[in-house]
Amino acid sequence: MRWIGWAGLVIIVTSTACHEDEEEQVWVTIDPIQCLGNPWEQDWLLTHEYDEYPKDQDGRLRIFREFFEAQEVIVHGIEVTFPYDVTCAACACPRGDRISCLIDEAGLPTMLEWGFVEAG
Repeated sequence: MRWIGWAGLVIIVTSTACHEDEEEQVWVTIDPIQCLGNPWEQDWLLTHEYDEYPKDQDGRLRIFREFFEAQEVIVHGIEVTFPYDVTCAACACPRGDRISCLIDEAGLPTMLEWGFVEAG
């Protein structure tokens, strides 16, 4: 088994749904913080215990997608990258990954309110 460093790992999850007008979609990004301090994690913690949080990437992305779809933001695709070589361990620090989402442009104001930025 070969170890792949975090910086070299990219995970892409996309929806299989067809969309007629790709021009009405936009990529947004966020650098999540440590300690389950992100809005989707805080919402999940309202009904779950901290130690029940999924350890696998698929489970964490499911929570992410479900949270934003409950906010009426359709997530068409998710890309996770690891742009940082070093992060701090404080709860307010970025945890090291960056989440990029392809959403309907109509959901952009909501995502900006949650701390996302439009990808350039």
